Amino acid sequence: MKLKLLRWATQGSAFIVSNVGFNLALKTGCVYPYLFCYGCPFASAGCPIGSLQHFVILRMLPFYLIGMIGLYGLFFGRAFCGWACPFGTLHDLLSVRAKRRARTLPQTKFIVLGLVLVLAWMTFDTFFCKFCPAGSLFAAIPAPFFYEGLQLSGFFYVHILTLALTVLSALILSRFWCRYLCPYGTIGAFNRISLTTIATSSECDQCMKCLIVCPMGIKDTTAIGKSTDCILCGRCVDSCPSGSLRFSNRLLAKDS
Repeated sequence: MKLKLLRWATQGSAFIVSNVGFNLALKTGCVYPYLFCYGCPFASAGCPIGSLQHFVILRMLPFYLIGMIGLYGLFFGRAFCGWACPFGTLHDLLSVRAKRRARTLPQTKFIVLGLVLVLAWMTFDTFFCKFCPAGSLFAAIPAPFFYEGLQLSGFFYVHILTLALTVLSALILSRFWCRYLCPYGTIGAFNRISLTTIATSSECDQCMKCLIVCPMGIKDTTAIGKSTDCILCGRCVDSCPSGSLRFSNRLLAKDS
């Protein structure tokens, strides 16, 4: 329960920080460590996937972008998805009664990322941004209220459709978008080497309560903290009756 309250606090804080770009002085030039649209009227940073597409279009190697995403992954793995991502927070709200247990297909996120990059290369356009449901919610919907004279194109209605389908999917299956489709979810590949992880002690009696509450549908206790699907949200830690699950720092654990 303590982790749950802390998680809500960090998610709320992340949403505020994501929207402090009221003027150019507050546009940080950084890249969000989660999926958030830079088209949002008050965006304070850039979307990692949107930025990646821009560099693909320009045929440039984005050293700064790769470095920032690499640092996020090396230090925290996919923890930002479970503790900060505003679109992930929406999924938490929608998935209260949604089905959790379902087959996981971690490779689909990598396929989506590959398609995003190929389409950007071929079309010379940030094609994914025209369909991204996070962009629908945080940019397409509020934009007409902040940009006077803005003419809505057909892609506005495409955005509404993709957002509606994503919301419906989340109501049926917990964190559907995060599990299968989010291209930024591929940062979960860092989970096996990131400093932040969830460790399991020998006291674990395999009661499986941790897996029952997992919003990402992880089905094996050995995959906690390691699977590309794990968002390190800590629900498993909160639910463990034996206290055998805990957040850990790999570097400090190795030293001890």
